[in-house]
Amino acid sequence: MMHGIFIATSPTYSTAEYGGGAGNTGCAAVQVALMTERINRLRRGHFSMHAGDRHGHRGLQCLISRRRRLLSYLRKRRLIMYAMVVNRLGLRR
Repeated sequence: MMHGIFIATSPTYSTAEYGGGAGNTGCAAVQVALMTERINRLRRGHFSMHAGDRHGHRGLQCLISRRRRLLSYLRKRRLIMYAMVVNRLGLRR
């Protein structure tokens, strides 16, 4: 594994599944799906190699709290969309 090289990957979740249109990335459901993918990629990839990266852990916690706030927004405003997102992503909520 080469250190210091960032390889951009395309998201596995399509925005059409969660937000209606192909380019609609502003929908809360799409943002939750993209954040979940980014959180999982950080947990499985980066932190398995760099367990002592405390600054990275803080960034991860910020991502998790932002996702939690978006999920609470969905739960309050669009309950059906919230249930669909949680089921598709396999979140514990």
